[in-house]
Amino acid sequence: MKMATKKYANGLPEQKVRLYKIKHFIFDFGGVLIEKTFVLDNLFDLIEHDLSIKIPEKDSNLFLRKIRRRLSKGVISARDFLNLVIDRYYKPEENELSALPLKKVNIEYYLELWFNLYTKVTKISSDMALIVERLHQGGYVVSLMSNTYDIYARSNDLRGFYEIFDHVFLSNEIGLIKPDMDKYKHVLNKLEAKPKNCVFIDDKLRNLIPAHKLGIIVIKFESFEKFNHQLNELGISKLKINFRKDIRKKYEYYKKVKKEYKKAKKEYKKAKEDYLNKKHAKKKRGKKRENFELKREFYKEKKRKYKSEKKRKKNELESEVKLT
Repeated sequence: MKMATKKYANGLPEQKVRLYKIKHFIFDFGGVLIEKTFVLDNLFDLIEHDLSIKIPEKDSNLFLRKIRRRLSKGVISARDFLNLVIDRYYKPEENELSALPLKKVNIEYYLELWFNLYTKVTKISSDMALIVERLHQGGYVVSLMSNTYDIYARSNDLRGFYEIFDHVFLSNEIGLIKPDMDKYKHVLNKLEAKPKNCVFIDDKLRNLIPAHKLGIIVIKFESFEKFNHQLNELGISKLKINFRKDIRKKYEYYKKVKKEYKKAKKEYKKAKEDYLNKKHAKKKRGKKRENFELKREFYKEKKRKYKSEKKRKKNELESEVKLT
């Protein structure tokens, strides 16, 4: 893991993008479709104040990291999570100076508070929702792949946040979390897609690295403005209706021209070899020369057309870009 971190320390290398192969766009949720939130930190602050306790070093606390991972995987519920936190840090019986009776913690109250805090501060970016809609209109399959908790998923579902996606892959439902490689493989399997057919957008580099290793095109999300620019770099500047279908048509036409060129080249070489064969009688050589010259001109015409379409393909259908 250390080697991978070092390799990708300054971002991801350039990626070969073949626009005609892309069919799927897969989005992260928090930090991409909605702004980053610090709801759990705020909840902990309130719990600490109410219960006069200290939850140490929230970001580096190994115990919290372990149970948050289990919460993300759906192994435990939000209720279980709060019970584990309270059981570990709230020990009023150890406070010998207190003359007050032991305070029983109302988990239901904190669950509702947690839900309401999240619901209050989260909303889908209208700009990003519009891009998702444009991708749909362009003919792409748009999916969500998110690490989340059951309590957040319920809030998002109730507000219809997931309805804009064709497929939704939530960590608490499938038991797999980013950046575990198995999660990306699971999503590819469910979509029946190859890595080169997919673009994955996430705001964390550590979540992009496994996708990139699999061959998925990745975009590091930093802002809506930059994301728009990155789509332009990708070759998707103006998403018209049936954009993907038009791209496929251009590519199919290129393949047809290439096939015709290869056939013409083969026939030209055969006619040339046939003409240069000295075993033919003089009478036949005239006809062979005539056929050779016709095939040569036809080949030159197909070659010019192929070179033109090849250049067009390189300019319009593929590129090498760094999207992080």
